[in-house]
Amino acid sequence: MNYRTLLRIVAGGLYMLISGTACSSGNGVEIDVSGTVVASGCDVSSTSQSVPVGDFSRATFKSVNDTSAEKDLPITLTNCSSDISGAAVTFSGTADADNADLLALSDTSGAGGMASGVGIEILDPNKKPVALNSLSDEIPLTAGDNALTFYLRYKATQIPVSPGNASSIMYFDLVYQ
Repeated sequence: MNYRTLLRIVAGGLYMLISGTACSSGNGVEIDVSGTVVASGCDVSSTSQSVPVGDFSRATFKSVNDTSAEKDLPITLTNCSSDISGAAVTFSGTADADNADLLALSDTSGAGGMASGVGIEILDPNKKPVALNSLSDEIPLTAGDNALTFYLRYKATQIPVSPGNASSIMYFDLVYQ
């Protein structure tokens, strides 16, 4: 995925504006369009990756907020422009029902048998938690190639933790400075 030019067009509810009585009554339709063209950013070298967090005994989680060991989540940026000095990252996905800062588990295999009582915690390069659907702290970037390393780990949200498939899907967006 190329993040060199970012143009956002906000036209939420457009279908609602141009359907129904707005068109049939002969009234004009107003559409507000806004956006930003930003300086060149970076290319993301891999737009799809799988991160095996690992297998852990449910005995790892003796109380709420206990965590497993973390696993690297690498993000490799290439061809970064000298026009930018840093980036912040937003990781998005379905929030855990017991702790909205964590990514919820989801049955990515379709096989059932999901674990329960844990969510997936995201940590920044300094191993500080990054809340799901929130912007991370800015990370300095240099022109050329940059490697960002975030971390993932399981975090107990309920006791007892039930064993099973502990997979999920999340996305990330970069915001350049």
